[in-house]
Formats: sequence, C-alpha cells, structure tokens
Amino acid sequence: MAADDEPTFTAEQVVSAAYHALLERAPDDEGRQNYERRLLAGDSVTDVLRDFTKAPEFGLNHPAILAGHDSLPENSIELGLSDEQRERVWQHVRDTWSRLGREDPYFSVMTSEQFRRAKMSPEGVEHFYDSGRADIHRLQRYLARNRRDVPRDGICVDYGCGLGRVTLWLARHYKQVIAVDISEEHLGIAQRELAARGVNNVEFRLLRRRDDLVMLNGADLFHSVIVLQHNPPPIIADILQYALNGLNRGGVAFFQVPTYGFNYTWNYDRFIAHDLPTGGMEMHVVPQNLVFDLATRAGCVPIEVQPDGCAGMPYWVSNTFLFAKPGAARQAWASRFFARRGAAAVAADPGGAASAIGRHMTAAT
Repeated sequence: MAADDEPTFTAEQVVSAAYHALLERAPDDEGRQNYERRLLAGDSVTDVLRDFTKAPEFGLNHPAILAGHDSLPENSIELGLSDEQRERVWQHVRDTWSRLGREDPYFSVMTSEQFRRAKMSPEGVEHFYDSGRADIHRLQRYLARNRRDVPRDGICVDYGCGLGRVTLWLARHYKQVIAVDISEEHLGIAQRELAARGVNNVEFRLLRRRDDLVMLNGADLFHSVIVLQHNPPPIIADILQYALNGLNRGGVAFFQVPTYGFNYTWNYDRFIAHDLPTGGMEMHVVPQNLVFDLATRAGCVPIEVQPDGCAGMPYWVSNTFLFAKPGAARQAWASRFFARRGAAAVAADPGGAASAIGRHMTAAT
C-alpha cells in the first residue's frame, strides 16, 4: 500500500511528461487520448513508455551514442549481382511488402503495438497520420539551417510512401507529390485515406522492379525516411543511384539509411538459401562510402550528414543525408569540391555507378 506522502500522478500527467521528455514536444490530442485510455484501462506505465521509445519519432530525436564505434570491424557486403540475382532480390522485396500490406499495414510502417491492425480505431488512424507532421518539421529544419529552399511548385518524390503517413504532409507543403511504393496494398490504403482528407495533388505510382526506378527522374525534392533500411544492400544502391541521378538541377535529396551494423554481413547465396525472413521486417546496411560515391557520380554535393536513431539497435549507425544537385552556375564549384576529396578519377569513370557497386564487393563504413 502506498504511503500517505508518496506522490501520485494522473494518467494525463504521465502522458504529458512522456511526450515532453521522450518526443520533445507537446502531446497531440489523438495521441494523448490514446495513451491516457490505455493507462486508465490498466496498461502499465512501463508498456506505455516502451511504445514511446519504439516510435520512429523518438529515434529521430535521440541518435545513438557513437563513441564506441571507432574500433568495430568492417561489414562484409556483396553488391555486385547478376541481372538474374538482382531481379530475384527485387522479387523478394515485392513479396515481403505485399504480404505486410495485407496482414498488418499500419504496424509495418510504424512498429508500435498500438498500430496493430486489430487495435486500430478511427482515432488510432488519425493519430497514425498525424505522426507524419514531425517528419516534415525535421525536413524543414534541415533545409532551413542550410538555407535550402524547395519551391512550393516543385516536384516532390516520397519514396516508400507506405500508407501516405508523410505524403499527406508533403502534399500540404508542395504543389505536386509523387508517392512511390512497391506494395499495391499499401498504395491502395494511402490513396483512400488521402482522398478522404481532401488531398488531390498526389500521384501514386506502383514500383515493381529495378527498371521502374526511372519514375524517380525529375524530382526537386527526393524524400525517404525509415524505408531504405528494409531493403537488401543491392536494392538500396539501386534506389539511391536512380534517385540522385534523376534529381533536377537545384534539387535536394533528404534520406536516411543505416551505414553500419555490428556483425552485419550480406551475401546473395546465403541470403537466398538461409536468410529470407518468414515473418517480420528485415534491417539492412549500405556503407557510407558507397552513398558518397553514388552522389559524386550523380553530381550531387553533400550539404549535411547527421547520425540518427532510426536503426534502433545497439552498435548500429544510421545517418540522415542531405544532398543537393547544384545548378549550372554552381557546377564548377561542385567539381572542385569533389576533386579535393580525391573523387575526380571516380567521377570520370565511364562505367558509371555500376562499376562503383562492383568495387564494393566487400565494403565498410
């Protein structure tokens, strides 16, 4: 029994404190009501706080402490696949996300127990879509502090749009949004939910194979967060190659991807024979130097790179990248920048990005 002088807290106080301490913001109405109902219904404070720390928004605000990573061994990652092998891996990604879209679509996007299909209510759906607001605020902070402006009438590509959680907010900031996903099931829900919210400036595109990545051409803003990490490394490389090459002059690419994983390796034969998951989502890595090589070949300049908490695992490093493709007036400056990095010879390689991938048969951050 509690002592008379032991402090007690209401559900409202606990939830408000969790929002401010863990998500660094005031509670939104839908989320606050959802967590308060759970506490009043008997859920433990531990379970509720655990859901806060599992949220992507928490990871974005609390990057991993990286001091102990300097002495870690390299990741062995195979990237040079044959066309047949590459298509087999793309098929695996299609099958996986189509299944997740059928079985548990909201949870597949936001891996918090409150978003399990069986628990979803109209209020829960609103809370799910409202959570995308934080992602847009983060994008805007990156752009603002680097004095980068994406015109409102520019074309925005949201890669791996899922159910349109972030697409909704991009569509409220930009005149035209192209929402791309590999799962027809996810796109169907996204179209329905955004239409219900009066959004009519989004073009939904279903991507099925590597060649379809040409649809990324012509973007003024390429956006992809908590998406690339669920694709095997050769697929991540494909996506970034097309996205960065297809960026318009003056455009920017804002994306997140893990660049190191403790004990992480990837090999095609082993992946096909043993590692194909039968249940949940998989997590993957591409080395940071490959990201910079692909950007160099595409004529993109690194503007900012920051660690983030999106991988959500100890001894994994995830980075958020902001790249820009200079306009004609800035192209000479970009060439000098990469020459200083010793990348001039790489940029002149007529083999293009494919040869860069081949050189990274075994790669590290």
